[in-house]
Amino acid sequence: MASYSKLTDLFLIQGQLDCDLEETTSQEEKEKLVHEYLLKIDEREDLIVPDFEEGLEWLNTDGPLSLGKELLGKVVLLDFFTYCCINCIHILPDLHQLEKNYSIQDGLIVVGVHSAKFPNEKVLQNVQSAVLRYDINHPVVNDSDARLWQELEVSCWPTLLLLGPRGNLLFSLVGEGHREHLFLFTAAALKHYREQGLLKDHNVGIKLYRDSLPPSILSFPGKIAIDPSGKQLAIADTGHHRVLVVSNTGQVLHTVGGPSSGKRDGNLSEAQFSSPQGLFIKGDTVYVADTENHLVRKINLTEGKVSTLAGIGVQGTDKEGGALGPQQPISSPWDVTLGSAGALSTSPSLPLTSSPYLSCPSRNLQSGCSQKSWLCRYHTRL
Repeated sequence: MASYSKLTDLFLIQGQLDCDLEETTSQEEKEKLVHEYLLKIDEREDLIVPDFEEGLEWLNTDGPLSLGKELLGKVVLLDFFTYCCINCIHILPDLHQLEKNYSIQDGLIVVGVHSAKFPNEKVLQNVQSAVLRYDINHPVVNDSDARLWQELEVSCWPTLLLLGPRGNLLFSLVGEGHREHLFLFTAAALKHYREQGLLKDHNVGIKLYRDSLPPSILSFPGKIAIDPSGKQLAIADTGHHRVLVVSNTGQVLHTVGGPSSGKRDGNLSEAQFSSPQGLFIKGDTVYVADTENHLVRKINLTEGKVSTLAGIGVQGTDKEGGALGPQQPISSPWDVTLGSAGALSTSPSLPLTSSPYLSCPSRNLQSGCSQKSWLCRYHTRL
């Protein structure tokens, strides 16, 4: 029986690189460190991961994928996630951007490994809904019993593993907030293996699940809010990245945003949102929790304008607050309401376990970097 590596085997090797990168400010020096690391890790023949179990349910592909067949010759990014984890949702924009930067023909493919935390998350229909709701366009395997998770001894959602063209472990990133390192590692790996002639440009059979479904007027609407006058309603059409204002008889009066995500203030016809969730309407003003833009927005129907009230457009980690609205970073506002005195209040999304950066089944991770080891990766995260 073949012997495979576990994530802890990689931690012991990558730890030195992680600590060295934290102490380096020069981009050129960072790229040099990663290149030297790749040369070193290529000498290891034992960092091979097990393949996907046969018989699993796959989405967004023509059929099952294998590290030893369809994915051979590719740099593969495995995303261990579960659809109810807000931390997993937070890294999706990073994955979307990577897929814009590099195509499958360029040598990169992202594979979501759905590893359920709760029984309802094992159900294929629920995973299918999540793939649609989060606009996931890469292959996703429903590893309902978390076999690959257990074999690799993954312990947190989300966990990203970057594999080389022979299915060998290269890098791991645990939790959210690692965009810079993710892009650095991916670019370095593609360049390194392209120069060695080990990348293959073949296609992988992508067949998006959403293309098999008929169009719908609404897509995963997040909330309906009723104007105190009872004359009109506002609907957060989350999956279509827009806000609808309708009469109490159902007539659409205004459509703001959509159909694709974006981040833009201005005229109603130009404004863009990204998965708006909560909202509040009073008269001709609609307040919107623009969740994936990490903003609170205001729609003024009288003036025909959209403006930003709070947030800077990127996920914030500030736990103190106190800045003026447009200068105050916020994280995934999920709802918004207007207090009796007219003050606006938001309801941010909060992870239910661990920390603002990762979701773990247990608190067995240590913080601090008292020695040069893989533990330094958690120094600023817990």
